[in-house]
Amino acid sequence: MRLSRRDVLAAASLAVSAAALTAFPAAAQEHGAKAEPGVPDEAEVARSVELGGMVFPVFDEKRKLKNYLFINARMLAGPGKDIWKYREQQHFIRDAIVRASHEVSLHQKDNFKKLDEKLAAAECLKAANAVVGEKDALVTMTFTQIASRS
Repeated sequence: MRLSRRDVLAAASLAVSAAALTAFPAAAQEHGAKAEPGVPDEAEVARSVELGGMVFPVFDEKRKLKNYLFINARMLAGPGKDIWKYREQQHFIRDAIVRASHEVSLHQKDNFKKLDEKLAAAECLKAANAVVGEKDALVTMTFTQIASRS
């Protein structure tokens, strides 16, 4: 069977379209496809402050150092809040979060290798909102990567 030039172009066009839909999830969503679980949508990314490269010390009740947790996170601004203002203060926010992690060990009870995400989010949001000087400026925190030293 011999393919015409038109058939080859149609097949190539379909292949490029399929590749584009898998490479760009937002375009796939517009065409009815489901986004990957755990991947934030564009609206969430547009309202967020990315916080990468943070190191949280893990210590016991006697404040003896047990481990380090390496954290990347995303904080989401509340509705109607000026995200650019918070992004400009990102380095101060990160500093406040790391300082808070030195006050309270944010590990899971009886496991020095795991982050207690609920406790960590609460402490980090409290520190971040104190830095920006607005109540509920940053409303949620998602941990995008958590690694343990040991």
